[in-house]
Amino acid sequence: MNSKQKISLFLFRYESLILSILRYLTIASSLLVMGGMVYRYGFIHLPEDIDMMLFSTRLFYLVFIISYIIRLLLSKDRKQFLASNSLEAILLLLLIYDGISYALFQHPVLEKILIQMHVKNYRAIYHFCIQLCLLFFVFIDLVKSVNFLYTGKMKPTTLFIISFVLLILGGGTLLTLPGFNNTGLPLNFIDAVFTSGSASCVTGLTVVNTGTFFNIKGQIIIITLIQLGGIGILTFAAFFASFIKKGIGIRQSIAMNELLDAESLSGSLFLVKRILIMTFVIEGLGAMGLYILWGDYHFSSPADKIYQSVFHSISAFCNAGFSTFEYSLETPIITELYMMHIFMGVIIFFGSLGFPVIRDVFSPLRLRQRLLEPWRDWTLSSKVAIYTSLILIAIGGLSFYFLHVRYLPGEHSRLGDFAKCFFQSVSLRTCGFSSISLEHLPVPLLLISIFLMFIGASSVSTGGGIKTSTFVVMMVALIGTIRGKKEMSLGNRGIAIELIYKAFAVVIFSGMFVLVITTILSFTEPGTEIIRLAYETVSAFATVGLSTGITSGLSDVSKVIITITMFVGRVGIVTLAYSLSSRSLQADYKYATTHMMIG
Repeated sequence: MNSKQKISLFLFRYESLILSILRYLTIASSLLVMGGMVYRYGFIHLPEDIDMMLFSTRLFYLVFIISYIIRLLLSKDRKQFLASNSLEAILLLLLIYDGISYALFQHPVLEKILIQMHVKNYRAIYHFCIQLCLLFFVFIDLVKSVNFLYTGKMKPTTLFIISFVLLILGGGTLLTLPGFNNTGLPLNFIDAVFTSGSASCVTGLTVVNTGTFFNIKGQIIIITLIQLGGIGILTFAAFFASFIKKGIGIRQSIAMNELLDAESLSGSLFLVKRILIMTFVIEGLGAMGLYILWGDYHFSSPADKIYQSVFHSISAFCNAGFSTFEYSLETPIITELYMMHIFMGVIIFFGSLGFPVIRDVFSPLRLRQRLLEPWRDWTLSSKVAIYTSLILIAIGGLSFYFLHVRYLPGEHSRLGDFAKCFFQSVSLRTCGFSSISLEHLPVPLLLISIFLMFIGASSVSTGGGIKTSTFVVMMVALIGTIRGKKEMSLGNRGIAIELIYKAFAVVIFSGMFVLVITTILSFTEPGTEIIRLAYETVSAFATVGLSTGITSGLSDVSKVIITITMFVGRVGIVTLAYSLSSRSLQADYKYATTHMMIG
């Protein structure tokens, strides 16, 4: 028996043991890698400490290289294994080549390229790229090791809620670290969780200035939380799992089908992929448009201009309302870039429509079909989302013009007034950007704003509120009841009684929740006007993020209450109720009906 046969026999005999050891070794390495990255970027270090951490990073690569080689040797079909794990193989080969060049020439290839390009802080960028690759391996290993979206007896809605809780607490823990802000001191935990909750729930309320308090690392954490929160962390996980694991199982498909309300099990995974593709395409186009429309605003460098464009495009499409400018979009020069405001308003509008609507109305396939077959029409859901959104935007824009904008001091231009009213009305329903001060809004405009925020965006979108479809179904039911109709219809389609029940449940639960939170805030913030507390509450619940200027002055108790409000608004009041309730069993009998006086 030759040496190759002996190795094969040894691997075959101890295959299960070897795989178990590798699994535990990679899990331990993954935890150490994540802990090392938090330690590296969350604290302030001396240069020699950074060199030591870079050396330890290379050691961790050996674990993943050895694990890959052993898994390749144990594989029964090595060609299939290489084809299924080609991306890992390419990255590992590049890292091996990088390590060899470092051992021979004392300069890794990537670092040498950065030096020749005269890149500032090339060592920090090189270290970040190396650790980013390592984090990618950790993520792949995590997806492969864990039974993704394993629900067991856990409801998909409960899993969805837990994912947001972990995202908020994880982001809050990171933001407390001194390495992520410009002060070099730890951020108060409540303020950090508030900021993380606002970003994860794509709200935009802030207790510290995002642009001046957080450094570039802290801002990257915030925009990552916005992206994960806006699209949904489970959606991202399902997307990558479908590629890494070559699809997801029946149980996982059922979970995603329930969360996304898809029409079929196969449609859920298809919708997940479409959501990610549409998101990145729109955000990419938005970033390019903003880069062009920044006008005469002075950026520190072209790289800073690109970064600001990407940050604000993601924040706008996810309806988050976070800005890295010191005074948000009220910053001088920025506030006068009217075409930029209109363009950003369009990005916000697309984010608030909902992914099924964007796909139905704007996808190239549907546009081509309607050109060839003109009788094809939008779906009823698309019509409701678009027409209702446009009507609400018009109501908000006219209200802002006649009650506030035309009374602002200074010279007025038609384009400027239109841009301000349009942008503020779009932002009012779903996003937290503001180009004008909201501290002195008249009470009638505050009430109209509360109404529009409460309705919010459309279903399966990045915005909040009770949703436009809920509002329309409720109004159809109300009008039909007044007219004595026994069956409700909309657009030549009947509306199921279950939808009407659900619409009224959403509105009633949401209204009661807002009322309770506002009442509690009136006790914790006794010196603040009730109308401004109601505005803050609805803004948090509808994940809008606009404020009349009271957010930073809230007490710690009020900050916790507002954080909970943002969380409930993001996951949905009915979703939360479903996850906490037990399903009632259907009885085989019916009670006799009775008559009650109503009204």
